Amino acid sequence: MEIKVCSKGHRYDPSVSSVCPQCAAEGGAGFFQDDTETIFFNETVPGSGMDDYGATEPVFPQGGMGSYKATEPVFPQTAARGGSDTMAVEGDGGFTAGDFESGTFFHSNGVEDYDDPTAPVIINNIAGFTPVVGWLVCVEGPSKGTDYRIRTGYNYIGRADHMDICIKGDQVIGRERHAMIAYDFEERVFFFGPADGKSIVRLNGKMVMVPSEIHAYDILKIGSTKLMFVPLCGEKFNWDE
Repeated sequence: MEIKVCSKGHRYDPSVSSVCPQCAAEGGAGFFQDDTETIFFNETVPGSGMDDYGATEPVFPQGGMGSYKATEPVFPQTAARGGSDTMAVEGDGGFTAGDFESGTFFHSNGVEDYDDPTAPVIINNIAGFTPVVGWLVCVEGPSKGTDYRIRTGYNYIGRADHMDICIKGDQVIGRERHAMIAYDFEERVFFFGPADGKSIVRLNGKMVMVPSEIHAYDILKIGSTKLMFVPLCGEKFNWDE
């Protein structure tokens, strides 16, 4: 679909209006067609940082594709035009990249915000110790035969490289935080549940709406991928012993 953007940032469909209808009503400069630019939403937006990842594919019942297409990611107008070091915020006078140096951001009122680091996990008096506590093994799907390490605390699952558990090749799995699996070293239990994904996750064939406790050799389904859960920690072993 072709969308045009006038000099004032108004978007309109040129197949419906040859000029910006909002500017025409206001009598502004955007009324003139030579002040507009064309954005094709089916193209990769340069400088967006999203070039490496495709859109998450929708789930089609019984394999039918119908006439639906995957939803494309939407980027801010500044990113679509190549980005800028300065982003204007209404009522705040704008801020620049320099405001974020050294983890400090200064509001227009002069108040500082500090990005304090999150305290590390402490197990057996060792700070930042996040050992392997189990594995997920793909038994069905594009990554069949691949194993994924589970660590203590929360493990977020998605297609993006920075996810704790990164599952490639399954376009039905969301890029970020589709689901999560967690281990509590104090109670020695594992839980699995949905996070921000659009498609349903299942535990042993049943839909999971909230985090549910899982046990050895349970089957987790995320997208079109099935994963077998293999624990290391539990009643017989734990890293805090």
